[in-house]
Amino acid sequence: MERKNKNKEIINKLKVENEEGLTVSYEKDELKEKFPYLITEIAGKKKSLKIDSIENNTESTQLKVEKPYPDELINPTAIDFLRRCTNNNEALSILDYLLKQEEISEKDYNSFKNQILKGEGLKTFIDKHGGFKSHGYYEKKYRNVTQNKIK
Repeated sequence: MERKNKNKEIINKLKVENEEGLTVSYEKDELKEKFPYLITEIAGKKKSLKIDSIENNTESTQLKVEKPYPDELINPTAIDFLRRCTNNNEALSILDYLLKQEEISEKDYNSFKNQILKGEGLKTFIDKHGGFKSHGYYEKKYRNVTQNKIK
């Protein structure tokens, strides 16, 4: 009789042993009450899926990453900002700001400044780098590109 009670007690306890040999036992009823889904998973039959082979097709798994917008729209350069200037003072204030924000090096700062003041002049500098960017320049140039990306 005593042996039956002991077996029943063992059945009602769930024992967990880790790699180091430490054993922890839990009351099954208590676990059923607190974690009903966990107990049904543990008590249920083990479900497995056999994988016979793995196909490795590198061409189909490589993703082609397409930039949503041209780089000119996302990261304008110092030249892009200077192409909007109408006089030397605007150009110099933009160069000063970009240098202060560490967006251009001191070497580039001096180079652009010398080209604008001593060398070619602002108009020639702008013409040499693609022309003046008037109001609505990006909208006109990239209208179709951005609308196609949004759809």
